[in-house]
Amino acid sequence: MWSRLTGRLSCPVCSSGLGLDVFEEDHVDISADDQAMAVERGIFGADFNRYVESGLLLCSTCKTYFPIMHGLPVLIPYTTPIHNEFRAAFEDSLAKYDGYLFPHSEPVSGEQFVMNSFSTEWLAYEYDGVIWDLSYEDHEKRLLSELGPDALAAGRHGTFLEIGCGIGLSTFFASKTMECDGIGIDLSLAVLVATKHFRNNPFLHFIQASAFSIPLKKEIANVIYTHGVLHHTYSTEKAVKAVGPYCRDNGWMYVWLYGSGSKGGSIARRVAFHLEEGMRPLIARNLSSPVSRAALGALSFVYLIVNKLHRVKDPTVEKYDYGKALHAARDRFTPLYAHRHDYPEVSQWFRDLGFVDVVEVDWRTMPTANQDNYRRNTGVRGRRQHTAKDVIESKDSSRPVLY
Repeated sequence: MWSRLTGRLSCPVCSSGLGLDVFEEDHVDISADDQAMAVERGIFGADFNRYVESGLLLCSTCKTYFPIMHGLPVLIPYTTPIHNEFRAAFEDSLAKYDGYLFPHSEPVSGEQFVMNSFSTEWLAYEYDGVIWDLSYEDHEKRLLSELGPDALAAGRHGTFLEIGCGIGLSTFFASKTMECDGIGIDLSLAVLVATKHFRNNPFLHFIQASAFSIPLKKEIANVIYTHGVLHHTYSTEKAVKAVGPYCRDNGWMYVWLYGSGSKGGSIARRVAFHLEEGMRPLIARNLSSPVSRAALGALSFVYLIVNKLHRVKDPTVEKYDYGKALHAARDRFTPLYAHRHDYPEVSQWFRDLGFVDVVEVDWRTMPTANQDNYRRNTGVRGRRQHTAKDVIESKDSSRPVLY
């Protein structure tokens, strides 16, 4: 964790500011280009290259402390296995913090399922140039199309916040394009993989956190981005409305969710949908059972066949091996929740939060390898204008599409 992130954090329990106590640190060699960028942005200082390997973030208001382990700040309002690892490693150091406790709130419904399944899914990931069935190049193109030129302009030299950042690729691409700080949060330990991989990039910050208890100051982000994440929470609407207040006035937010188009189409697609609806809760609640592991193994071979058919239709679709097919099967069948929402519903959530210029992003602007998936689902962006005189109180659910 770069020490300068501390001033932007808040306690996920009570929203107060946090103090920093460092146990282990490093001063990282920063490239001349990165130093020049930091100077241009006015953020270069004596501690710009100070990296915290381990330590504590402390809330003096609610007497809660949060670990920094392997460079990752763990700012979840309840304890996880990484807290036990930290306690075992720094038991003597913790003894002096009389009256402080690790967080002990109850997780919201379904979060522990997501944390466990997605951590297993991403911890073994290798940065090999392919994410899902997209090349990194197409993944970056999709991101830039999703955000659009106005959001990219708004984020320049500002702050990009990704909710559900996974291994950090979108956070990295956005930070590079907008020459800004990128903050990625994720509930799973995928964010630990991102922390290690991008350790030497002084403009990237990763946090393990919940979308319902974001440990940042409100209105911190010029651009908020979340793709394929919030529909896996117990309430997509509540998740979107928990995230929205972190967008600045005249900042932009983009949300991609499963849509009802994934329920229909061909007979094979409808059968696959009903199969998923029936199997997902059973697998999610019994992840460690031999039956669930066998089911995921069998489903992986189905994904290999489907991927091969997609590549016949579109050669830009990247090839799955068994590991990538298993990764896709776990992503689809292990979350406890997988809600589906269409544009009129999602656009109203945006308007409720004070967003204007709300549009559904056109699937035809996406890389061809991702167009069919995008066409069946819902990507929405809007600009936050939360002063009362500027909020559009419209219930019109007509569908403006951005070309």
